[in-house]
Amino acid sequence: MRLSNAACGVWRQTAFQFLITALFYFCLGAQFCAAQSASLSGVITDPSGAAVSAATVTVRSIDTSTSRTAATDQSGRYNFFALPVGLYEIRVTKQGFAEGIRSGVRLVVGQDATVDLGLRVGQVTEQAIVTEDAPVVNLTTQDISGLVGETQVKDLPLNGRSYDLLLTLNPGIVNFTWEKTGGIGVSNSTTGNDFSVEGNRPQQNLFLLNGVEFTGAAENNMQPGGSSGQLLGVDAVREFNVLRDSYGPEYGKHPGGQVNIVTQSGTNELHGSVYEYLRNNALDAANFFDKGSAPPFERNQFGAALGGPVRAGKTFLFGNYEGLRQNLHQTSVAFVPDDASRASAVPEVRPLLNLWPESSTAACNPSCGIAQYSSRPLQTIREDFGTLRLDHNLSSQDSLSAVYTIDNGSDFTETVLDPYSSDILTLREQVFSLDETHSFSSATVNVARVGYSRAGYFFTGEPTPGTPAASVSGLLVGHQVGAVVVGGSAASNPQAAIGLAGSNNGSNLRIARNLYSFEDRIAMTRGRHQLTFGAWFQPFQSNETIALSQYGQATFSSLANFLHGNMTGFLWDPTPTEMNWRSLFGAWYASDVIRVLPRLTLSLGFRDEFTTGWNEAHGRAANYTLNNGVISNTPHVGNSLFTVNNGKFLPQPRIGLAWSPFTEKTVIRAGFGMYNDLQDALGYRADQNAPFNPVYNVGSATAPFPVLSLPINPSNRAV
Repeated sequence: MRLSNAACGVWRQTAFQFLITALFYFCLGAQFCAAQSASLSGVITDPSGAAVSAATVTVRSIDTSTSRTAATDQSGRYNFFALPVGLYEIRVTKQGFAEGIRSGVRLVVGQDATVDLGLRVGQVTEQAIVTEDAPVVNLTTQDISGLVGETQVKDLPLNGRSYDLLLTLNPGIVNFTWEKTGGIGVSNSTTGNDFSVEGNRPQQNLFLLNGVEFTGAAENNMQPGGSSGQLLGVDAVREFNVLRDSYGPEYGKHPGGQVNIVTQSGTNELHGSVYEYLRNNALDAANFFDKGSAPPFERNQFGAALGGPVRAGKTFLFGNYEGLRQNLHQTSVAFVPDDASRASAVPEVRPLLNLWPESSTAACNPSCGIAQYSSRPLQTIREDFGTLRLDHNLSSQDSLSAVYTIDNGSDFTETVLDPYSSDILTLREQVFSLDETHSFSSATVNVARVGYSRAGYFFTGEPTPGTPAASVSGLLVGHQVGAVVVGGSAASNPQAAIGLAGSNNGSNLRIARNLYSFEDRIAMTRGRHQLTFGAWFQPFQSNETIALSQYGQATFSSLANFLHGNMTGFLWDPTPTEMNWRSLFGAWYASDVIRVLPRLTLSLGFRDEFTTGWNEAHGRAANYTLNNGVISNTPHVGNSLFTVNNGKFLPQPRIGLAWSPFTEKTVIRAGFGMYNDLQDALGYRADQNAPFNPVYNVGSATAPFPVLSLPINPSNRAV
């Protein structure tokens, strides 16, 4: 039987909806655990070193008083999976032995801790108490060398309280945020900090907040970060771990760093804080370009955190709020037309001269028609961050955790290249996670997770309100004035002899990213084997309008051409179109951690990822194809950006080894893995393909387009 294309499409849609619906109800109904967690195992021995089987091992959380119990197997081994991070006490009882107690065991995110206990002969009523943390070096293939712990997060000084700056405490991680074009409030390509992990691009890193992807939004970099450029939430974060390479099959989507962040939770004791941090220019020194003292600067960061029991030993709540308010006057030395240039301009150009402030301070000698204008343009930033977390123990076998995080901010920046031009940014990021853990037995634990991550982004430029530039007419009929480039190329917002004026060429950009995550993972112990199986699905949406030149860009190759009203290029998008991109990412994975020998552990894993491609909801995906190595002159238009989807089966083997050849204090680890990059930010490269968001250009160096022809009707493509 052969189905028609329409029938196949209906079948695929129905199957997809059934899969997601079934997984959703399973995740909600399958009784279940905590967020990003740790594992604990060990061997119980008697005074002779022999294994003690059938001993009862109880692990109790000091923070919440919740406990789990397991029995040792024939080799004296016990295992606990999916334990919430925190401080624990371990108790071991067995008839004929004194009770063994190990306190002070602190588990961190992603840790596979090993704690061995030796029992001594005696009455069960006797106790042998040892206070000691789990060994930092142990015979596991799990990597926690990238851990940034609670003490570091809370106590290390952070300018701006952006905790992701602590990533560079780990080797192989470089912060190159300062290299990006523009800066806070000016660059529309990225908002958060940019990190390279083991040489990977920033777009290849994955931030997980309580196990759910934490996405940002910008034109082409989606790292999380607010309107201030900071990743707020120091008081909301308990710790995070950076996996740099050779991680297990449960991690994927991107091949760079996997940053696992765990938020604070409530405990049996009420705890909280209230704070305010102030930074200003009182002790700042003026730089070479400042006229007089350092520019005014004031940053206030304030907030409060509170956590405690709703019902002791059962239900816990934690909440945090942090606000940031910043007023920064930046040092600006802008290049503007001088008085002689203004006097020589043709009449039709003179209104455009209002896009720059006036100055008589010559920028070059002899005179080149350009003056310097020194000022202190103002940047204002508002950002509000909040987290709310609820933890509930349903029973001794089940626990539930729900976390909601939001970061909402805005930015208004008068640009340093031309204080009469301003950029505006608004950004809201939200993450919700719901985890449930069910312990079927001491040897089998299941964890299910449902998550939602959203980032809403808007960036635009405009003439600075209250300045003469605000009254300049638009280059396109019905629009505010666009970008004006004097002494530069026809590229978008290029370097120029005169400060870029008008509105940023990348104005009126809107992006709304929605990521829905569904994951289920089961872990079990069978003899020397620790088995893990799981599946992950992420339906993805990105609704975006990132067409450039929506207000037009007038380019003049030189100041002389500008003064004579001759444009060497005029760019505009006649019909900005919102693109609605869709995809489904997914993976299934399995691993087997084998205790081959007492001093040798081997990890064998496999992950298979897939993607349905980069698809436009209304069949507006346009791309150029190759025919016998020659690019076509008309785009291919359809549902998918790609004519062939090569991402349906992406096998990724993972192998790890931990070997202790000498003593317990020395472990040698090695690993191998294959990793893929599931692309989820292709809009920047696809949105502007004809015929939906083309940019038209008129004028050239040999046939200039006259300013006298402005404004033009944006829908007129035959100017």
